[in-house]
Order: sequence, then structure tokens, then C-alpha cells
Amino acid sequence: MSQANKFFMNPALFITGMPFRLDASKPRRRRPSINSVPSRALRLTGFEGWVSHKACRLLLACALMLLAACSSRPPLPSQEDQQEKLSEILSNGGYKTARNFPVDVTHDVWIYQQTELEVELVGPSAPGSYPLIIYLPSLGEDAKAGRLWRETWAKAGYLVFSMQPVPVSQALKALEAERRFDDPEEIPDDDNTELADENMALRPEPTSGGWFGDKPRRQSRTARESELRYVGHQYFGVENLKTRLAQLFWAYAQLQTRAGLRQPLYASADFSKVILAGYDLGAQTVTAALGENFGSGLPRADQLKPVAAMVLSPSVDLAEGNVRSRFQALRLPMLTITGSEDNDPYAISSAAVRTAVWEQAPAGGKYLLLLRGAGHRLLSGNELGGRFGLSGVRRGDFGMDSGGGPGGHSGGGRRGMSAGGAGGGLFGKTERRDPNLGYKQVAAIASVSSAFLDMLIKKDEFAQAWLNEKAGKWLDRAGTLQTR
Repeated sequence: MSQANKFFMNPALFITGMPFRLDASKPRRRRPSINSVPSRALRLTGFEGWVSHKACRLLLACALMLLAACSSRPPLPSQEDQQEKLSEILSNGGYKTARNFPVDVTHDVWIYQQTELEVELVGPSAPGSYPLIIYLPSLGEDAKAGRLWRETWAKAGYLVFSMQPVPVSQALKALEAERRFDDPEEIPDDDNTELADENMALRPEPTSGGWFGDKPRRQSRTARESELRYVGHQYFGVENLKTRLAQLFWAYAQLQTRAGLRQPLYASADFSKVILAGYDLGAQTVTAALGENFGSGLPRADQLKPVAAMVLSPSVDLAEGNVRSRFQALRLPMLTITGSEDNDPYAISSAAVRTAVWEQAPAGGKYLLLLRGAGHRLLSGNELGGRFGLSGVRRGDFGMDSGGGPGGHSGGGRRGMSAGGAGGGLFGKTERRDPNLGYKQVAAIASVSSAFLDMLIKKDEFAQAWLNEKAGKWLDRAGTLQTR
């Protein structure tokens, strides 16, 4: 490698090395003029001058390193430390279920009209009959998403079935692969090497360019965000919604068939107690299945008769209009979970309008858990909470999280803007995050949703008392719980 290439490949040589000429093998000695340089400077030429020059550059390098250290985010705690902290917060006033069940998991891929549907079922290992929760993930997530919520409900004595069409789970994969390599902090760790390999395979082919070799040709962040919004509007459109509803109703029939055949886990489903739950795109499917008016004929299923619903980050598109009357058919008990910074990356819904599902639906059994400063990513149920208590926003997250960070993609389509304007939100001026706040908010979703289920489905008086009397005080600064 030539000396020039070594220089440009190693920035340290630029900071600490001696100057050199591209057209000569030896450094050129500069002989200052007596008329232009003070006599003191003349005494610093030669070796002494080079040492002084190198010392200045070393000082500059140290200053830059200190500046970078001061501006970087604190390291993310290990999974074990995060789990321990989350368990500690849950045990300190959170809702405790009557029993903690060991669980089993089964995973499969079904085919419906030439479309692969990835499904996962998790539920108590012990034989019995358990209420069935159907969980629908977000755009870009697979059937394994929402693990925290699904496992929490399963350990509380519920059978949780999740489903995602493979085209929906892979819709954002290429964009996500591009984004992850914008920021060194986004490079996957050892636990995600498989995803890293997939992302590397998805990166664009390198093309010649630049002064010092080939560079991969990638979209700009602005272009990717524009494409993300385009893709989001496609999948949130009515035609795609019709397809997802048809897939949901068919999958429900398959559940009944497999339960009738006494297949393991499926045989434990109690179809008289079905609860629909969804996050982001999945929440839109849930409200549509309950009867939200989209101004277009949607498929219906007489067999699927849920008794309650839970929606995390529900989609409310003001462009559809008719907000005051479109939720009038949502008469079932329903828990709505959102955050004051819950803005999506598709420029469809913002934090300020998501509560319309709770506000405009008929009163009776309606609960709203509104988390202070929580962003879109926290609600996905894919992380334990350590990331969300750290101040600042990670670069390259499509702005999907203003609470510390799909699950992980700004608000209402504008990066860095909260529901109440820059630096604002539903709770007013934003503050530096409490390092424990993320754990508390993850614990809040797990506790409130479990208590909501036990109160309605199991008629648990302790769950009702905790939900209506203790939850608000326990939440403290993490958020508020309202009912109507």
C-alpha cells in the first residue's frame, strides 16, 4: 500500500503523523525565511520543531476524543441487568397474577391463497382450557414480535396466538438494512448475528465512486423516509386492510379446526373467551374487525366473536375524516395503550390523535393507558426498557422513537417533533429522561394489560381493585390510567 493510501485509510496518521509529499519518498524540509519567522521559531526547526508540531496534534486528538466521549450515549445495560431491573419494578407495586404458568411455544407457517402466514402459539404447558388472545404485530414485524406482552399474558394463563403474513413482515426489510449501517451504534451485537447477515445480504451492490476506492450506493435518509411513508400508506390502505381481515378470519377457522383435532396447545383454546390485540398495523386490523367504519365494505366473520380488545398505538388517520362517528361500533370493553410521543414513521398518525379511539368509542369498559414521553418503539414489546430511559434519541431510527428510539421507527411524519410541537407533547415541556422510566413504562403495559384481562375474563376482584384503585398511584410519573 502506498504511503498516500496509508494516510487516508488511517486517520490517526493525519492527526499524529509527520507531513509528507505525494510526489516524493522523503519529507521536504521547509527552510523559513529570516525576514518572515521570529528568531525564537528558528530555534524550533528540525527535530525540536517536529516534536512541538506532533505534541500539538496529540493534544488535538485527545480533545476530540474527550468531546466524543462526553457527547455519546451511555452504554445499554445487559439483558440480565435489564430483566433484573424490570422484575424489581414489577414486584414493587405492579399487578401480580394469581398464578405464574410455565409455557410452551409452537411455530408454523400456513399457506392462504398462495400467501405464507407465519404463526406462533404460546400458552400454559399444563392441560386445561385457556382464554384465547389473538395478537397482530406491526408492519415490518414477524409473528415472534411483541414477545414481552405475549409471554406475560401466557404466563398469566392465556393462550396467545400471533399471526403475520410474510409479505407484511418483510415490507421494510431493505429499508431497515440500509438504516442499520448509517450509524455504528446500530451494528447488531452477537445476539443478532443472523439478522446482521441478512442485512448485509440486502445491502446494495457496491459501485465505483469516491477518491479512494469503491463505496456502496445507498439511498439518502430523506429518500428512505419518503419511501417508508409510501409503503406505510399502501399497507394502511383499505384494500390491504381487506386482505388482512380475510387472512385473520381464515386463520381463526384454522385454529378451530386444529383445536378440534386435539393438536397440542391448540386443544387448550377456549373459543368462548376470545380477545383481539394488536400493535400499530395490527391495531388497525383489530379495530376494523370490531366494526370501525372505513367508509368501504369490509369482510365480516360471524364465527369470530371477541369479548374484549387491546390496541397498542392504534392508527387514526385524520385524512379519512368522520372521526366522531367512525368508532361508534366499538362497544366491547377495550384497553387503549399509547404514549405522549407515540408518533409513527408513515405520516399517518401522531400521538395527539391516537386517543380518539378511546374518546370517541361508546363509553363502558373503555380504559386508556397514556404513558408520559413514551415513543412508538416502547409499545412494541420487543425490549425490556433500558434503552428508553436514556436521554436523547438514537440516530438512524427513522424517528420512530422519541422515548429513547420498527418497533423502533418521527412523529406524525416529522423527525424530532412531538405531538405538542418541538420539545413539547401531551404532558407539556419534555424533560431529561429518568433512567428507570423506560422499565416502569414497560412494567406498566404488562401490569395494566394483565389486570384488564383478569378483571374482564376471569372476573378477578383483586385485578379490578388494583386497576381502579392502585394503578394510578403506582404509575406516578410514568403515565396515567383513565376509564369511561
